[in-house]
Amino acid sequence: MTKRVLLLLLLVMTVLAAMAAPAFAVVGGELDGNQHPNVAMIVFYQPDGRFRCSATLVSQTVLVTAAHCTEGVRGKTIVTFDSVAPTPTPRAADDAGDGMSQTGYTAAPPGWLAGTPHAHPLWDGELQLNDLHDVGVVVLDTSYTAATPAHLPPLGYLNTLTNGNGHGISHEEFLLVGYGVFFEHPATGPQRPASVSDRTRRFTTAPGQNLSSQVLKLQENENDSRAGGGTCFGDSGGAAFHGGYLVGDTSFGASIFCNGMGGYYRLDIADARSFLDDYVTVP
Repeated sequence: MTKRVLLLLLLVMTVLAAMAAPAFAVVGGELDGNQHPNVAMIVFYQPDGRFRCSATLVSQTVLVTAAHCTEGVRGKTIVTFDSVAPTPTPRAADDAGDGMSQTGYTAAPPGWLAGTPHAHPLWDGELQLNDLHDVGVVVLDTSYTAATPAHLPPLGYLNTLTNGNGHGISHEEFLLVGYGVFFEHPATGPQRPASVSDRTRRFTTAPGQNLSSQVLKLQENENDSRAGGGTCFGDSGGAAFHGGYLVGDTSFGASIFCNGMGGYYRLDIADARSFLDDYVTVP
């Protein structure tokens, strides 16, 4: 597995003394139902297997997600907006049942949509606070009109929420939406938290921590009195909303149990806008 294939791994690195790993599902969240119908689950093949992420519709044909959910994808990405995602069957034709495929999806299974993934050209697989570039898009083969697209933020939107040094954002609350695992303690036996993957869309809230040039950091703990929780494995590429805007996509987290800190690639910066402008109108 190359360093670029990050999904469903715990790729560990130091980011300002925090341990960072690709992020994937809402922890401490609530069932979404149809509250955020523009947030989707995507499934795709990379050289090391079949994986899934979250993504957000920003036009009738374009979804925003993370670069690590779009780079190196074989064939098509398939998409569902169902709040409880169906099992994507059949697999790619050359998947022998082990999650591997040389070609990936060539068309959408019944009940799914298909699209073409594109990663930010500067994404290099490195999870960091600057020069992150962890953004990608999926361009649908056909328009999806059953949900209202999310609004992208104006340039520098998140900077207006701070006191000038990136730390005033701790007074702000962000809405997080995605699919993936959550952790719960077993009823009996050792009480090590176990992950539960039910492919269900959930939402939660988290307070801001600070900003870097490309990353919005959120303080994530379901026991935090200020907000509800955070993201985890399965939420990668999913939505961080504030003020009615899609301000970030889920990039990385700080803990194997998905608490402490979450990192979100900022969609209000020039780096994001220059990439997204090739696929959708930016404000």
